[in-house]
Amino acid sequence: MGFSYVVAVAILLSSSLIFFGVIYSDYVHTNTEISQSEQGQSQRMYDMINSKVNITEALEAGNSSQKNVTINLVNSGSVTLYLNQTNVLVNGTIHPFNFTREYLFPLQNETISFTTSLQPVEVEIVFNTGYKAYVEVR
Repeated sequence: MGFSYVVAVAILLSSSLIFFGVIYSDYVHTNTEISQSEQGQSQRMYDMINSKVNITEALEAGNSSQKNVTINLVNSGSVTLYLNQTNVLVNGTIHPFNFTREYLFPLQNETISFTTSLQPVEVEIVFNTGYKAYVEVR
């Protein structure tokens, strides 16, 4: 009877150690994921707060059926913006546009252009940081 008691205690002890090892491993993994998510959120908030774009000029040219719209931008914030991750909404619909540089560094100018048949043209530019610039082209 004494030997079976020792074996039972050994089995319970070893299974408890394995159980708590798995739980601890999952706990550490979860805390690491949460910490990385919080750091990512802090970086996104920093980017959003420090983004600023001024629209210096918005021009349209062309006939009544097809208009070429050109918008001049200046990055007056302290964050680099990625134009290939930027969306241009024309009257609320995502519209393809042309740009010359992939990155819009702080204090740098850039021109974006697109063709549309809509009138009037209301343009909202949503950058990769979440910052939005709005212009009405008439």
